[in-house]
Amino acid sequence: MGLPQLETCCFVFDLKTGCLIMGSINAVLSFTMLTLLIVLAAEVGAIDTSVVFAGDIEMQATITGLYAMTIILVFMFLMKFLFDIAFVYAVSTERRNIIKAYMIMWIVFFLLSMFIFFLNSPNMSVGTICTEVVYIGHNVYTILLSHSFYKQLNSREEV
Repeated sequence: MGLPQLETCCFVFDLKTGCLIMGSINAVLSFTMLTLLIVLAAEVGAIDTSVVFAGDIEMQATITGLYAMTIILVFMFLMKFLFDIAFVYAVSTERRNIIKAYMIMWIVFFLLSMFIFFLNSPNMSVGTICTEVVYIGHNVYTILLSHSFYKQLNSREEV
């Protein structure tokens, strides 16, 4: 028993075109998040510097932790952006190994986002919860779409 096989993307496009579209959308969204996180890291770094001069140790520890988390997220979204670009290349050239690595990366991001969502959901607003539910649905659909295209590539006979 495995994941369900999709025949088309959004009932309109074939799997290859759908994977190219989803990969491109993911690359644009990853680049947007990467840019926003870089700006956030710069702002938090500036706040951290001003808190150091103020002498509040407790606030400084909180801001330093936030700064470290922001830097980690910058590197994660940089890797995700590079994986998205590699996925678009892999789909266009039909390279199975890169598509499989992309699926593994998406599953890891999916599990991380689910874990963080359920830990933080009591503290989230309704709008944030709705956004996270849409993001989780997008993750599931992308995993199913890339898995279906991967299975389609594996089922082809070599000429």
